[in-house]
Amino acid sequence: MSGVWRRLKSFWKQNKLKLPLLLGLAAILALSFKIAQARSLSLHFGDEEDHIAFAYFVNRGYRLHRDLQNNHQPLVYFASAAIQKITQPDNIFMLIRRHRQTMYVYGALWSVILVWRFKGLGLLFVTFFEFLKYFLFGNINLMETQAVYPAVYLFAVMLEVWFKRVLPRKKEAVFLGLNAFLVIFNMVPLWPWLLMVYGLFWFKARKSLKWQALGLGLGILVLFAGNYSPIDWFRETVWNNFFYAIPDLSPFKSSLDWAKMVFFPFLALVTPGSLMAKFIAMFFSGWLVTCGYLVYRRDKMALAWGGTYLFLMLANNRVLSPGAVFYHGFHLLPWLGLMIFLFGFGLRLVVTEYPKLKLGLVAVFGLWGFTLMTSRDMPYFLLNTDVNYEYYVNYSTLDDVNFAIKTLTAPGDRLAVTANEPLLYWNSGAELPTRQVVYGGWEPKVKSLRQDYNQVFYGDAPPEIIYGGDEPKLLNENYANISRFGKATELFVRRDKFDKITQDQWQALSTRGFHAPGDKDYGKKTR
Repeated sequence: MSGVWRRLKSFWKQNKLKLPLLLGLAAILALSFKIAQARSLSLHFGDEEDHIAFAYFVNRGYRLHRDLQNNHQPLVYFASAAIQKITQPDNIFMLIRRHRQTMYVYGALWSVILVWRFKGLGLLFVTFFEFLKYFLFGNINLMETQAVYPAVYLFAVMLEVWFKRVLPRKKEAVFLGLNAFLVIFNMVPLWPWLLMVYGLFWFKARKSLKWQALGLGLGILVLFAGNYSPIDWFRETVWNNFFYAIPDLSPFKSSLDWAKMVFFPFLALVTPGSLMAKFIAMFFSGWLVTCGYLVYRRDKMALAWGGTYLFLMLANNRVLSPGAVFYHGFHLLPWLGLMIFLFGFGLRLVVTEYPKLKLGLVAVFGLWGFTLMTSRDMPYFLLNTDVNYEYYVNYSTLDDVNFAIKTLTAPGDRLAVTANEPLLYWNSGAELPTRQVVYGGWEPKVKSLRQDYNQVFYGDAPPEIIYGGDEPKLLNENYANISRFGKATELFVRRDKFDKITQDQWQALSTRGFHAPGDKDYGKKTR
């Protein structure tokens, strides 16, 4: 017993200075939890629902990237599959809410890790990132949300290796390998950045690489230990990405776009009106102050500090405007996390080397940060949200169509959602007609996908149910529309199946306003 007591006393002595940091972190996370709850049904987003729909089929036995085609990395799908399996939501309201609550917990756990490991710098990062992430969908199950925290941890350790010559110990090196695993199998766009990070580890901390390889290898072993094939992974997420998806989805259409990427943080200094751009301008100004002062003092670290700009460049290859938020800016989330940490690291570097500057830097950036953080547009000033109303606006129509599809679906029926509403698959009971769950614009360029699509949609037995109007000729010839409140919808049923819809099914459909085209009595059935 005395041995346990001695260890506890030793632990307290070593970590008592972290208590104020953890109390500050607890306050930040408590406020963030209120925001997360208030926004748990806000902003209907197709990418999040894409991950949910794929995970639904994975839980039904479909094999990711073999039976289900997609160019995204696998971890975001397996995470959603686990969330659905554990929480067992029975409606769309709870489905979305449970996912977003899980993402809050994920971020909170990482915040604790970062503050525990990097102390004040970790808390500075969390103070800004935990609230700014809501502008970039950092509260929902996206690849960016899962990748940003391990990327920041890797970057922070790399900066310590580079500027402080602090090498990671064995246990941390293994953990760094697990972080690399989370980045690799979440986000292809971060691969060039990660390669550069490991280039620096190779030159500055080579001995740690074997332990990092162990952590990475453990992650890979777990990922491919079941029925998930590395061959399928490579074909769908590497080959198809680099040869089809990336060329088609690339935002770089001219030399001006490339210039915007190279000088991206500078653009924040001249982007008026956007709160996000103002924050980026402050963070980058901190980087510039660090760079300028190191150059002025002819410090040997000046060149290395300039090199950190290359890491920022490689971390953002999707967003060209620092004022972009929500649907237009969510790809920026990992870059923002890295920029925030670099901002704090740089200022601490200057203060450590030149303590006389501490008061001035704290005053300038403290006042600047306080001014931005007290903007009325910050999410903690917008907590008066009616979650039920948010659900009604964002999901009630989807819920109604989902109900109609479940009502119409018989065992073995196939559903194709050609519109960007993948959540309609969830809990429908329908099967997939092709390997595609969503139908992206670049996918017909892949020969096997195009042949599969043509064989199903233009063959003798097209899907029993289609949602979306992408095939007007096929729909006009072979399908009947399900109307709602006297208007046509995007829900179509193959004519032979439409003719077999029972009176009980029509009665159930009428409770949500659905009816046959031209049925003038539809309103009476809902009374």
